[in-house]
Amino acid sequence: MLTTCSSIRVNKNCLPWSQKYFTETLEGLKAENQGDIVEISKMVETDGDVELCQRKGKLITIFDVRIQLAWKGTAKDGTEATGKINIPEVAHDTDEDDYVFDVSIDNDKPEKQVLRDLVKKKLVPILRTKLAAFSGDMIKNHSSDVYIEGGAKTTGQSGVTKERSNVTHINKSSTNTAAPADAAVPSAKKVNSTTLDEVVDFQTSAHELYETLLDPQRVMAWTRGPAKISRDIDSPYEMFNGNVSGKILELVPDKKIVQSWRLGNWPAGHYSTVTFEFDQGSDGTQLRVKQTGVPLGEEDTTRNNWNGYYWRAIKQTFGFGAVF
Repeated sequence: MLTTCSSIRVNKNCLPWSQKYFTETLEGLKAENQGDIVEISKMVETDGDVELCQRKGKLITIFDVRIQLAWKGTAKDGTEATGKINIPEVAHDTDEDDYVFDVSIDNDKPEKQVLRDLVKKKLVPILRTKLAAFSGDMIKNHSSDVYIEGGAKTTGQSGVTKERSNVTHINKSSTNTAAPADAAVPSAKKVNSTTLDEVVDFQTSAHELYETLLDPQRVMAWTRGPAKISRDIDSPYEMFNGNVSGKILELVPDKKIVQSWRLGNWPAGHYSTVTFEFDQGSDGTQLRVKQTGVPLGEEDTTRNNWNGYYWRAIKQTFGFGAVF
């Protein structure tokens, strides 16, 4: 959630304008390659916070929005495809090059992959360029509505800046307190621990859920920040600015993931073991989660982290089920 500008006389909520802006700017964008063509067919959703503020005579844009787009394409052989592009965070304090674009395809088939690849390679860079202009365009359209001290309206773009302070994101901690997974410090003493068990329902296939937990681009989408993860056994992973880290221990495609896992504030060198088992049903997938080695006293915090920063975030980002 964004804070509002402090020490200002006037600010303006620009979310309604931004929803119209993204629709007009992004819908209809196209990319082509040797007879294959893809385009943005619809702005599905824009939500978040968008404000234009004045501070010390300067105009400041503060925004953090999530965008979902629909795309369609036709290959040169006549194959057609549709899908979605999820952009989990377009924010004032995130460089455009760090925006994450998760591209999905409806009724995925091998012959459609050429179109999905075209979206990633050609259409996403166009979207990135358009999004980079958002802050400046907000200023152009609304600078006359924001007053400086003394009652005079601001004009032009003199002193415009994208505010990069006074806002804290859960995934953008300035201090990384976790030790890297491959350089853990041995515990000085035995840690008393317990086991957590949970079953989570997702309205998607076991394959899609498995990929969502392991694919770096997808992980960055639902964690809303940088993440390091691979499918190599015994390879370290890290997310949430290092506040969660561990190693991949076992993988059975679409069936099972086993990893060591720790929070950054746990006793040095202590890791739990998390096992994900995927149970594909007719109308969705049950994810069975067993976590052994959770330090006593950390049960509620750990359980809340799973529910809030994993399961809720995944469902909100990809539409894999109801969020309560």
